[in-house]
Parts: sequence; structure tokens; C-alpha cells
Amino acid sequence: MASSESVAASVVKALGHPLRMRILTFVTERGEASPVEMSRALDAPLATVSHHTRVLRELGYIELSRTEPRRGALEHYYRALAAPFLDDEHWDMLPIPARRRVSAQLFRQVVEDAAAAGEIGGFDGAGAHIARLMLDLDPRGWRELSRAVLTLLRRAEVIQARSDARRDGERIEDESSCPSELAILHFAVAEPASPRAAGRRRRTPPPRLP
Repeated sequence: MASSESVAASVVKALGHPLRMRILTFVTERGEASPVEMSRALDAPLATVSHHTRVLRELGYIELSRTEPRRGALEHYYRALAAPFLDDEHWDMLPIPARRRVSAQLFRQVVEDAAAAGEIGGFDGAGAHIARLMLDLDPRGWRELSRAVLTLLRRAEVIQARSDARRDGERIEDESSCPSELAILHFAVAEPASPRAAGRRRRTPPPRLP
């Protein structure tokens, strides 16, 4: 059995490179994809994408799902075996430059996705949220909030798994699907903020509890 240190090192190697993070995210969202499709969608050279795809496969994050003849060759399609997720322990193992590259890439993707969703009414429906809350925490409060964020993300994974199981068991049509994106940002700012000056905006009212 692999040690926790080797598992952590594997996670960092797989997700510590921004392009590998993007590849795994793309495959996870698409269900499956080929290096050719990834190259076009991510605007990266095919040879570079193929290299990072091999690394992810060797580390057990993706697997070959099928092959398809195309123009005298076989196009390989891959599906994700693990979500593109770095917890606090793995994040601490990344060198500072790598953290900043990964953060910048994820931030750009979140902003692009949110802006595109806003233009088509992605925040109009019940249950959609956009909020901003300024905090001034002590070290203990920072750690508590970090754990709360991780708990929410893990809970979201469980909800997704249960949703998948219901769809598989009931054979629900694609029209009943509700694609969405959950993005959470918690970061240090240059100036301390007073909670009294917090700004918060919520597009939909909170649900009424029984």
C-alpha cells in the first residue's frame, strides 16, 4: 500500500502543473475527451497536451475509455478517475510559484465562466448565488473557515454522486439535468477589513425552513 507521503506527492505532481489541472478539469466536465479535443479547447500544442495526458494516466487520474479510427489513425479518448482537487495538505506541498500559477489559471477560468453565465441568465433562477463577505479573522478563525470550505466541497461531491446514482437508476432524460458550477474564493487581502463594512449580495432569497 502506498504511503500517505507518496500519495500526496502524486497529487502534487498531477495537479501542481496548471495545464494538467486544466486537462483533468476538461475531461471531468466533458465525461471523456481526446488529446486532439483538449488541444483545441485549451489552445495548447497537441504534443504538450499528449505529454501531460500520459502523466495523468500514469498517476491514475485518467484512463483510456475507448479508441476511434480517424484518418488512418486511432484517436484515444480518456475519462477522469479523480476530481481536480487540492486540499490544504497538498496545497502546502506546492512551491509558491506553482501555487500562484495554479491560482491564476483557476481564477481566470472562474471569472470567464461566471461572466458567460451572467450574460445568459445563469444567476437568474432560484438557488443561484453570488456573494461577497469581507472578514478580519484571527489565525484560528482562518483555519476554521478553511475547514468549513473543504467540508462544503466534499459535501458537493457527495451530492453529485447521489445525483448520478438517481439518474442511472431512474434513467432520467438529459432535459432534467441542471448543469452548474460551484466556485469558492477565500484569499488574503492587502488591507484588514472590518466585518461592519462587509458587502453582501444575494440574488435569491434564502429558502424558508420548516
